[in-house]
Amino acid sequence: MAIFLFQLRDKGFFSKRAESMIPTSCKSVMVRLNKYMNDAWEMKCNGNNLLIETKVDPKVIDPKLKDPKILREKMYKALANSYASISRYSLEESLSRTNIISFRLIHPHLTLNSMSEGQHVANIKNMKEVSNLSRHFQQTIRVQEVTK
Repeated sequence: MAIFLFQLRDKGFFSKRAESMIPTSCKSVMVRLNKYMNDAWEMKCNGNNLLIETKVDPKVIDPKLKDPKILREKMYKALANSYASISRYSLEESLSRTNIISFRLIHPHLTLNSMSEGQHVANIKNMKEVSNLSRHFQQTIRVQEVTK
């Protein structure tokens, strides 16, 4: 019996279990988003950082769209809507205590990798005017474009 337990310890089973029992704001946000968001969103917590990856919905952006100007515009709009959804469906306190929100939006011809602090994403919920939202996105969300 002792040998079996030592094997589990050496494989990291106990540390993974102990890590999963530590409450973080990221896990709180992830639970809320799992309840309300699309199943296509793959979410995981890395410490207190939330990592989200999803393919763009074909109903929103045609997968065959190749015009870079139109594609870029629609992808940024989908990214902004995704951040607004995260802000809307998460608890504001938990979201503001989450360190980093990393979001990857994938299209066959363009991928957007974005990153922002949780407190900035939480502020999106209270903004109503498009000009304020646009300015807030430009100042607080860092985006990397990867063309294919």
